[in-house]
Amino acid sequence: MLTPRMKSQPCYPPMEWDRSGRQHILFAADEEPALARRLFEWPPLGSLTVISVQDAPEAPSCWRDQPPPGALQRVARRREAALQQLSDLLEYVHMGARLYAVGDEEAIWQAARIAERHGMDADCVRRHRVATQARPVFCVHCRTTTPQVLTNVVDCAGCGRALFVRDHFSRRLGAYMGFQVDAEVPGERPVVEEIYR
Repeated sequence: MLTPRMKSQPCYPPMEWDRSGRQHILFAADEEPALARRLFEWPPLGSLTVISVQDAPEAPSCWRDQPPPGALQRVARRREAALQQLSDLLEYVHMGARLYAVGDEEAIWQAARIAERHGMDADCVRRHRVATQARPVFCVHCRTTTPQVLTNVVDCAGCGRALFVRDHFSRRLGAYMGFQVDAEVPGERPVVEEIYR
């Protein structure tokens, strides 16, 4: 876990079950075997539903193959389908529900926004970034989010502008801000470097 350089950058504390919760929903967009073993060794109190993304359902899965007894399993082949399953499930949760989102930064903030739309308080959502530090980048010019950005400069997926990837993170948008890199001096661009792995 990296220490944020800016106040707006999120910190991701180690993932633990919230023992005060009565209904637990684990949204897993990426594999993380060590985390799955640790969480499932001491399952939460109350019910547990695991929603995982498996693009190859026949392949082994740390989230699906050895969950705690009684855990409900929902598997989706694509992230969008898993997010829809999460939204459908949150229609019926009650007070005491807790959401645990595991995956890359884009996935965990998408899940958190769905929880917020369904009335879950921010204190009821735990986020754990795994897999990659790739950033979702929000273009302030055309309002398009470009996913999985690894470099300091990226071409916007919407308007095509070359965007400088800022360290400022918007929790409301679940993305880092991107500004036209040569707005002040047209044609002047920094060297493109891969800085997020």
